[in-house]
Amino acid sequence: MAFRARVRRALEAPLGGSLASRFGAATVTALVGDARGDERDAVALAEMMDALVTAGVPRGRMFVLLAHERPDAGGPAARARELRETLGVPVLLHDGERGAHFRAGALADGLEVELDDELREAEAIVVVGCFRGDGQAGVCGGPAALLPGLASTATRRTLAGHDLDAASVLAAARATCALAPVDFALVWSEDDPPRVLAGEGAAVFDRCDADGWIVPHARRAP
Repeated sequence: MAFRARVRRALEAPLGGSLASRFGAATVTALVGDARGDERDAVALAEMMDALVTAGVPRGRMFVLLAHERPDAGGPAARARELRETLGVPVLLHDGERGAHFRAGALADGLEVELDDELREAEAIVVVGCFRGDGQAGVCGGPAALLPGLASTATRRTLAGHDLDAASVLAAARATCALAPVDFALVWSEDDPPRVLAGEGAAVFDRCDADGWIVPHARRAP
């Protein structure tokens, strides 16, 4: 089955209830994507936006915010331009150093979380991207699209200073979703073919956890 077909099937039966039950026509919706994404990301963002339109959310109430999971992400500005032309909506690029941020709150361990100020303007957050991770590469996508993906440089540095393994970073990212709730998520795995899940953010991330998308690989190398 082609990737687009897998995405559509996941969107037809989302975890936690239909899109129409979760979004209103006036909802300003931020779709959080990956600045390093590939063609699959473009397909998934387009399908996600079409599904939101069908649910009653006008395109004029949507924008895309591209996260950097790592500071050395290549070609993000070009990626933003390409997606803007393809999707026909504003595509913004997160800047952890020079961009505006707001204090979302603090985690249980005292970590002060500062996130991209565009999230404060959004009434709903939708995460779209590949959700992957291991002990060497860290965690990308899913809840990590927020932390470290949309975090300020100061928050990133503090997080890095904790010297956490991938499982602990994932736990911090999940805790960040209590500060900036993910209303909906469309994620896929690195498998071939990829597994695709869609639905209410917490429900999707719980299913990924239960199905072992990240946790079995989220340990330090010996």
